[in-house]
Amino acid sequence: MSVDASTSKVTTPEEAVADIGDGATIALGGVHSHNSPMALVNALIRRGVRDLELIPTPSAGAPVDMLIAAGCVRKLHVSYVGLEFLGLAPNFRRAAQEKSIEIIEADEAWVVYGFRAGASKLPFVALPPLYEGTDLPKVNPMIRTTTDPYTGRTVTTIPALRADFGLFHAQVSDRKGNVQIFGQRRFEDVMAKASDHVIVSTDEVLDEYAPSPDPRIVSMPGAIVEKVAHAPYGAHPLSSPGHYGYDREQLVEYRDRAVAGETAGYLDTYVHGVRDHAEYLEQRGVGRLLGLRQTFR
Repeated sequence: MSVDASTSKVTTPEEAVADIGDGATIALGGVHSHNSPMALVNALIRRGVRDLELIPTPSAGAPVDMLIAAGCVRKLHVSYVGLEFLGLAPNFRRAAQEKSIEIIEADEAWVVYGFRAGASKLPFVALPPLYEGTDLPKVNPMIRTTTDPYTGRTVTTIPALRADFGLFHAQVSDRKGNVQIFGQRRFEDVMAKASDHVIVSTDEVLDEYAPSPDPRIVSMPGAIVEKVAHAPYGAHPLSSPGHYGYDREQLVEYRDRAVAGETAGYLDTYVHGVRDHAEYLEQRGVGRLLGLRQTFR
């Protein structure tokens, strides 16, 4: 029995982000150099979207740095942005120093518990007094304390975080949007529940005759996933656990150009220089991409 076309959520990366407009708040998945929705990020940059508010995972990397360099970002909630083994994120650092974007100083608890509150439709969450002896509340006045009405103790409060769109990368999805995220993941399922619209790029879409994934291994159910962008190598040049490793050569090129203040040249080659993700794959070449699979053999 074939899947009714009307129930299929599968589309292209370009069509998946077509409704994201200027000023949107974006929850962005991915951990360091792994599992980031690069095909979706590239499509956003090509569209020239502006004034985004980004709330990435606490371990954000190259996608955030690229969006800043492309002039897409107005506000960033930041716990960490870096290029992992390649050092600092140059465009983020410049933007912070020059104050060209608004920085919400945060830590992992701000992002994790803020999204948990948002996913639960709560106004805030109350935590133990986390920040005694630190200066974070001084630079982020939205971190506040109050009195626990049950014990009388002082607690720290973090406001709910919600996003207009959540962008994530998965390894496998069926046509109804039941996705599986392999390897290390943080809490993309919580971020998705705190997003009004959930868009997932996936390396593989199951055949229409294949059974849906076992619910026990589904990372996000189709009930909350609005669009599935079929994007083989959709995390490249970052890794997609179980499918391919990161492209060190291209990441080093990005780092070197970014450090030199020449990120525009990188974007001209790899983002604006192609029409869509399919053309990007052609540009990168089958042999190069297949070589990245050796990492997981």
